[in-house]
Amino acid sequence: MRFDGKQLAKLALIFFGLLFIVCLFLGRREQEKKPSQPEGERITVEDVEILLDALDVSFSIPASDDEGRRQSGQALSEEENTYFTYGQYLALCESLETGEWGLPDYGGRYEPEQGLLKEDWYRAFRIFLAYLDTESSIWETTVFILKTDREKAEAYTENGAMQGACPYASTAFAESELQELKVYVQGNTLLTIVEVLPEDHYLGSVWVMENKDGMLDCFYHQTVFRAALSGDALKNPPEREQIADLTFRDGRIVETEARREKIHGRLLRASAQELEIEDYGVYQIAEQMEVYKLYGSLKTLEQAQLRVGCADTDFVVEQGKVYACLVSEEAGADQIRVLLKNTEAGSNFHETVGILVDGEKIRLRSDQMVVGERRTYRSANLTDKVTVEMEGSGRADHDYRGAIECLRMEQGIVLINELPLEEYLYAVVPSEMPASYPQEALKAQAVCARTYAYRYILRAGIPELGAHVDDTTSYQVYHNIEEHAAATTAVKETDGILLTYEGEAAGNYYYSTSCGTGTDVISWQGGNGEEVPYLQGVRVSTSEDSDAEDLRDEEVFRQFITHTHEEDLEKDEPWYRWSYHVEELDEKNLYARLKERHEKAPAFVLTKAEGDYYVSEPVEKPGKIKRIEVVKRGAGGIAQELTIEAEKATYKVLSEYNIRYVLCDAKSVVRKQDGSETVPGTLLPSGFFVIDADYQAGKAGENVVGYTLTGGGFGHGVGMSQNGAKALGEQGADYGQILSMFYPGCEVTDAEALREQ
Repeated sequence: MRFDGKQLAKLALIFFGLLFIVCLFLGRREQEKKPSQPEGERITVEDVEILLDALDVSFSIPASDDEGRRQSGQALSEEENTYFTYGQYLALCESLETGEWGLPDYGGRYEPEQGLLKEDWYRAFRIFLAYLDTESSIWETTVFILKTDREKAEAYTENGAMQGACPYASTAFAESELQELKVYVQGNTLLTIVEVLPEDHYLGSVWVMENKDGMLDCFYHQTVFRAALSGDALKNPPEREQIADLTFRDGRIVETEARREKIHGRLLRASAQELEIEDYGVYQIAEQMEVYKLYGSLKTLEQAQLRVGCADTDFVVEQGKVYACLVSEEAGADQIRVLLKNTEAGSNFHETVGILVDGEKIRLRSDQMVVGERRTYRSANLTDKVTVEMEGSGRADHDYRGAIECLRMEQGIVLINELPLEEYLYAVVPSEMPASYPQEALKAQAVCARTYAYRYILRAGIPELGAHVDDTTSYQVYHNIEEHAAATTAVKETDGILLTYEGEAAGNYYYSTSCGTGTDVISWQGGNGEEVPYLQGVRVSTSEDSDAEDLRDEEVFRQFITHTHEEDLEKDEPWYRWSYHVEELDEKNLYARLKERHEKAPAFVLTKAEGDYYVSEPVEKPGKIKRIEVVKRGAGGIAQELTIEAEKATYKVLSEYNIRYVLCDAKSVVRKQDGSETVPGTLLPSGFFVIDADYQAGKAGENVVGYTLTGGGFGHGVGMSQNGAKALGEQGADYGQILSMFYPGCEVTDAEALREQ
């Protein structure tokens, strides 16, 4: 068959058309075989580098490209440079030799040049952590970002394990304000964002500072932040300077609930569950209650910083609950509330109380009062006192200045004496230091006692009962001795003077007598606490070459404590040196005292486990004692760790108090250096001693049958030695010089000037 030109042309056209269709079909088939970029948020190169750096993995991420583009020289887009690709992931796995790790297989999901989704990266990264982060330094948590500071690269977080200003590594945090995030963290640094969580986030009791143009300026957990209102939140927004609950979604406030009702009154009592406000009664504490200081610099306070006995706060209330406390002015610290304990029962509560005020006698019984009832007794004359009679009271003086409050609680009647701080000191100073001591020593004692009380006025020691302190040695002894003119004069001549360190009232302590040296606060904490710069322990001596630190060595301390030293200020005091001999060791008594201290302080009485380490576990009967030894000494040579090795167990006793308790059998006699004797009922005189064990048949390695302590000093040894102050006063030192010796680095400051700082 012959075709003419037109037919040939037509056939050619058909042929090439069919060829085009076939090629197109085959091309599409080929394209269908190649997976497309999966949909979802991709992990960035920046975040991968941050996490690898946190893992201390040295890996240079290769350029993302395919063979064809390398040959053509075509440049990558900015987007392709931003995201971590599957090919780079494969290169990372190869470099780490992860073949046996069981990493997920993404081979059929990605082409090498395609970006890896966040969810797929983090699924693999959790396996990286398991193999590479053996110390678990990187963890996953949830945070809500209140605001960010891009210049400092800090995020202010509200919830989760991270609180406050935290440095961040990934720049993605700067775009995530007012959102709840699942994040990776190392130390206090936010590393990367794993996921933006979709749930609404609620903040209760936020202080709204300003409402303007649909924006709220707020303060919460020490952070000022700004948020836009949207949706229903625009209809009835909170007013400025108001407490409100806020709900956030997608970085905006979508719901608000303002709390407008306020009351103002004196805070009488503050427990973990309730507040008692004068003239209003008892309110429960809402779960989201916040405390804001509104004067001066705006701050969020702890509940413990609410000032018991003061009327410096507005309380935001609703349906019997307190949702916020607004501290609106600085209250003075010139009134103190003292809990008068039932010394006969060793209790905070009384069954009967006798009151005599302005000639009227009142007898109160707990069953005559309603729980929650409060009665207050005060003389009509400022200079007259209220007489109080309590069960079994051994107090030398029953006449109290100020007011007596009787609060009926379920357990009985609580007695509170509220009075001016300076008048409180009239009864404290002679109870803590003999009024016959030199006047400058009494002044030093007055400053110490005032500073001690001042700190508890700022943060009450017994807020649940409405008291700053009690009247026993747990705080400061009050009304144990009648007021004395010399002590009162010392208080008046130091009126308002506090001992301060770097602008704050110092945590000053004092004790009776030193052995020639003091110690530091770590002696109370088993050697594991934080040091206090001005409570380091000093040599109580006239010698400038004396060093309390040398006495940590056992042999140096033994030489020191078994001799007297002419340069020591208290060398003539009866308690300067003493001895304590336990002739017959009572294992049952020792066991009972070990057990009691473990129950009260389980971290300070430890049992040796398998291997060379100790654990906290219930104390078992030890059997015969094989060895008793001080194995570690603190500053000044104080006993810090005691080992008791027995047939069935070995125990380690930590801290000077516990050691003094365990080794005191409440039967043996302490002989002072002047020859006088006494039987300590609970504690050894001090923790400054060396121990010599008496062994059965006189042989070391046999059972311990008794022991002798050679020691010195009376009291815990921290801060000012009162007899050391006495000696300095007798030598002509003034109270400032006395305080500077025992509290190096501290200053004497007027309380009024301190409040103005």
